[in-house]
This record gives sequence, structure tokens and C-alpha cells, in this order.
Amino acid sequence: MEAEIITIGNELLIGQTIDTNSAWLGNELGLIGITLIRKTSIADKESAIIDAIKEAHSRVKLVIITGGLGPTKDDITKKALCRYYDCDYRIDESVIKHLEKIFSSRSRELLESNLSQSNLPSISETLLNEVGTAPGMWFHKNDHCLISLPGVPTEVYHITKERVIPKLLQTFKLPIVLHRTLVTLQKAESLLSAELEEFENELPPSISLSYLPSYNMVKLRLTQKVDKKEAVSIDLYYKKLVTTIYDDVFCLGDKDPASHLAQYFIKNTIRFTSAESCTGGLIAQRLMQEPGISSVYPGSVVVYSDETKIHELGIPASIIETQGAVSESCARAMAESVREKFNADISIASTGIAGPSGGSLRKPIGLVFIAISKKNTTVCESFKMFGTRTQIIQRATNASFWMLKKLLAIPID
Repeated sequence: MEAEIITIGNELLIGQTIDTNSAWLGNELGLIGITLIRKTSIADKESAIIDAIKEAHSRVKLVIITGGLGPTKDDITKKALCRYYDCDYRIDESVIKHLEKIFSSRSRELLESNLSQSNLPSISETLLNEVGTAPGMWFHKNDHCLISLPGVPTEVYHITKERVIPKLLQTFKLPIVLHRTLVTLQKAESLLSAELEEFENELPPSISLSYLPSYNMVKLRLTQKVDKKEAVSIDLYYKKLVTTIYDDVFCLGDKDPASHLAQYFIKNTIRFTSAESCTGGLIAQRLMQEPGISSVYPGSVVVYSDETKIHELGIPASIIETQGAVSESCARAMAESVREKFNADISIASTGIAGPSGGSLRKPIGLVFIAISKKNTTVCESFKMFGTRTQIIQRATNASFWMLKKLLAIPID
């Protein structure tokens, strides 16, 4: 089954807001056997919305709209949908109760404009939105389905998972879609592809391999569409994929490497900390997202300036003066000092030049030193990252996770 997405909002067209909903929806639809073939972005204009729906429905049976469901006058999606389906409005009492509850919990007055969000096209089914004020809507007419969702990403995610996906599976006969994913770090997509050329040539027509690169991380995903469960063979190929590039695999499944590490620390009661300069706290921030991390994470420090490195961690001024803050000696001293400061089992330290200025011939932009320290052992590696400031920081963070995995011999499963 094929689908199209229509995103509504002037802010999308002028670049004020980046559309992340379409990418997320495309992935979620793919997981249940629905292929996204087109995305259209349009302004908050009634005629544009109607024309876009007509054009999309001329090509596919499933159309998903995001945006334009707020309480303000520029949110006109419901008005356009009533005109498209030639219907009136209805009042949904369940939405009113939800609005009363959510505004009461926030100690805010429920305005008439907010109550208007309970007025829905009469032929639509309500898709309740527990995390926001605007409900989604489901339209099904003449074998064509249209789903209207808010534009706020967290609300799109919630309604899709809790309402849309179950209803699509119930309404349409969709193929069985199987996915198997693994995560690699510190190896370029092109190099992985070269190593996997023979493996890919042996894949049957029903199984495909996708490369999903992001900041020196590449997720590899096997996908198989089958009509009968007994025809499944994807697990055999997944095992072969893991074996083929075993030394490059960070973890199995569609995981954030930080989550995999944090779970390992929690399970094995390994106290960790970090002293970050060029990564600005991102290493700690990503690791501490895991529930239960407080049991092994006492704290960390961001020591950006030379003075802070000296005063907070006791880094010898002589190291800064003779070798510089961006050096192996400084990174090692940071890792060892912060581990002692927080009485941790293991520590991570980062120092480098993220740019876009500050580089030199001897120490170019993208040069990063990462040190890992545990009892009686401190290791340090230098990296030459590339890209923008944000990309260098992200890549340095992932590099630190790869170093942790190697030093601690963390299992991939």
C-alpha cells in the first residue's frame, strides 16, 4: 500500500520550522508495510489544502495531513476538510472533557478558542490526543482514507502510535513486514558497503539491506515483506550480517549507542562520570537519558575554558602552557581527575576544536582528543572529525562511546 503526506504551515515553507514529522511517519508507516511515495508542503490556505488532497487521492488511497489544527485563526485545516467532504461540524464531548482536564492541571483558563478544538467535521472519527489539545481525525470514504494530525511532533508521535497504527492494521490488509537492525560506529558507509557486497548479492528478492548513516554511526537494517509467517528467513540473514562485520557492530537492535552503554553500566553497577570540553556535556546528556541511570551516575563537569580546567579539575597549568588544552596530556589528566573527583569506576574526557574558528595548521578544526580512564588504566585517542560544529560534537560523542565499548569489551547484544 502506498501513501502520501501533506504538511501544512507557512512556517514550513519559509524554513522557520523544520519538518521532522514526515521522516518519522515514513519510518513508522514502513514498519507496517505502507510505502510513503510523496510528501507535499503547502501554505495555510484553504484552496491549497483542498487541491493538495484531491491530487494526492488521485494517486493513493491513504493520505496523512499534519498541521493547522490549533485554536488560532490561521489554523484552517478543519474548515478545508469540511469543505472537501461537504459536511458540517459536530461537537465531541470527550474532547471537551480532555480540554477541561488538561487546562485545570496547568492552572490555566479554558478559553472559547480552545473549546473550538472540540468542533470536528461531522463525518470524521476522533483520534484522541492525550498529550495535547488538538485531536486527530480519521476520514474514510469511497475506499480512500485521510488522517489529519496536529503539527507538534510529540503529538504526532503519540496519536500515530496509540491510534493511527492500530486502526490502519485493523482497516487494511497489509503485508507482514519484518525488520532487523544493528548499529555500527566509526566506520564509513562506503567501507561497510564494500565489505557487505558479497552478502548483499546473496540476499533473496524479498529481503533488502538499508544503510542509515548519522554522525559516524551507520545503522544497518534488513527488511523483508512476506505474505505468510512460515516464509520468514530474515533471521538467518541477520545472523550472517552480524557475523560478516562483527568487529564493527556496536549493538543489536535499533538503539541509541548511549542507551546500550547506559544499560550496561546500570546492569553491572559501573559508576561513570565525564569531564567535557568540546562536547559541552553532550556525552553525559545522552547517557543520562536512560531510566535508572542515577544509580551509577554521580555527576559530571563541563570545563570549557583553560581556567576552569585548572580550577575545577586541578589540571596542571604547565600542561596547558606547554602542550595546550587540546592535547593528549590534557585529555588524560581530565579523565583521571574527574574519575577521582566523583569516585567513579570509569570516566570520559573530551577536548578539541569544534570550530568554525580556532584551528591552526598544527591543530586543525575537528581535532579531538578523547580519554577513557579506569583504575590503573587510561587510554587516549585522537580523531580528525569533519563537518559543522554540531556535526563534530556529535561525532566526537559517538567516538567516545566506541572507545568505551572497546575498553570494557561490552557485548553487542
